[in-house]
Amino acid sequence: MTPRAAIRRTVMRRTARARSPAWAWLLLCAGLLAGCGGSDPGSGRPTGAGPDPRPDLLLVVVDTLRADHLSAYGYPRPTTPFLQQVGQQGTVFEDATAQSSWTLPSMASLFSGRHLFVNAQRLPATPSLAEQLAEAGYETVGFVGNPAVSRGGQYDRGFETWITRDDTGGETWTAPDLEDALTRFLAAHPPGERPRLYYLHYLDPHWPYEPRTAERLPGEVVLSDQTLAAWVTRVQASPEGDPLRTDADLDRRYVLEQIDNYDREVAETDASIARAVGAIDASRAPGRERLLVVASDHGEGLWDHEHHPGVVARLELPETPSIREVFFRDHSYHLYQELLHTPLIVSGPGFPAGARVAAPVENVDILPTLLRAAGVSAPPDLDGHALQDVITGEARRDFVFAHSNEGTAVRAVDSGWKLHWPTDTGFSFAMQAQLYRLADDPSERDDRKDTEVELYRNLLRIREQAAAAYRKARLFDEAGHLGDPAHTDVLEQFGYVDTGNPDTGNPDTGNPDAADPGAADPDAGRSDQRPPDGGEATPIDGR
Repeated sequence: MTPRAAIRRTVMRRTARARSPAWAWLLLCAGLLAGCGGSDPGSGRPTGAGPDPRPDLLLVVVDTLRADHLSAYGYPRPTTPFLQQVGQQGTVFEDATAQSSWTLPSMASLFSGRHLFVNAQRLPATPSLAEQLAEAGYETVGFVGNPAVSRGGQYDRGFETWITRDDTGGETWTAPDLEDALTRFLAAHPPGERPRLYYLHYLDPHWPYEPRTAERLPGEVVLSDQTLAAWVTRVQASPEGDPLRTDADLDRRYVLEQIDNYDREVAETDASIARAVGAIDASRAPGRERLLVVASDHGEGLWDHEHHPGVVARLELPETPSIREVFFRDHSYHLYQELLHTPLIVSGPGFPAGARVAAPVENVDILPTLLRAAGVSAPPDLDGHALQDVITGEARRDFVFAHSNEGTAVRAVDSGWKLHWPTDTGFSFAMQAQLYRLADDPSERDDRKDTEVELYRNLLRIREQAAAAYRKARLFDEAGHLGDPAHTDVLEQFGYVDTGNPDTGNPDTGNPDAADPGAADPDAGRSDQRPPDGGEATPIDGR
């Protein structure tokens, strides 16, 4: 897409900050020797005169970005040279998990710092990242390429400036559109005394994979041995004349071409991020530092695992499905690592250059990290930890969580066991409960729920306890967790409508305010999925 015309001036909400008269400062200062600086405890606001010395904060979210397709994470193709440089200048978190396999609930968790065991399509009624930073004196600006992250879902709460395709007259936003909007903003709004929070959300490389240039990327796409083995097994199980057999080589070439296009879009986005960060750095007030966080809302399937049989059966095809339909390209629906393992790279004050952290972290950690950098006290009931504390070993977690409309994933950090547990919608798609040990099965092929019943039962109970705590907290107001009905057309455009049963009001997939916070899970009676009852849960060991 070409950059859009001039941005229409939007109404900006600005919170006026009361300024104390000069005599008030005299009362607070004991004299020149005592000084007059410092900050307001908890809020991070400086109490002295002059420019606010706190750093600018830059949060870059790249939609649909798998960690294992970044050269910064060891991918053999040079997809992300700029992010690799950022990682060398800062800290790479090697085991980061997004809190959902699709955008809206994932961003609701990221902006709130909380695990949301519901298919959230709006922010919960707790202070958001932008609201807390605005209250602490930051200027907050957002440039959002994914139109599903909308005002209707309250994702703009706390942002003084929020610019999307709705403000520029475009049908969608690719990287050049976002760059153009950012460049115009920076030209019209030179830095002032207040530090800024910048939030840039790139839509690329979301499907369709359509690189903007013809430039090829060095290296070849290579499918993993595990993916190829899964394809071969499925093809060999199909009868003679089935498209799975007859179209296998055609589908293989198609998949390789599409993954190549995906990689090229990742590389184009990396180059755009480099230009955007350069423009922001060039406009930064003299002497002000900058903290950069690069993350993703979720990954992408890229045909690594089979799709749910119940979904494939609903596809409108001219003939029976082949590899490209039986195996899953997209996101949402599933909770495999290719959808949840996302990049997280931080560069700036407090993050050592060249460090690589193996400890598991989550996107809910981003909010307390940015608040810490701004000198703002984080709410004590957050699910996230400041990454500054993860680096020093002061913070660690025992379990990692993710939730989508179709299921919940729970991973025990010490042992590496991971449970996939379907919701009502997942069951309707014939999704099965699954148990994997990532330490020796990172691609999640060997389901061991039938042989590791005790571990299966314990992880399920951990999941139920965490979901019950979420329901008890009642994080959503009377509007519930669903988004703006007027925004349904945008969700349809991105394939997020008619992806399953409607939300039913149960504790997993519906409005939590419509359910008893102490009620049992709606799936508790499914004897075909639950493990045999073994009494009280026992500790999950390190096997």
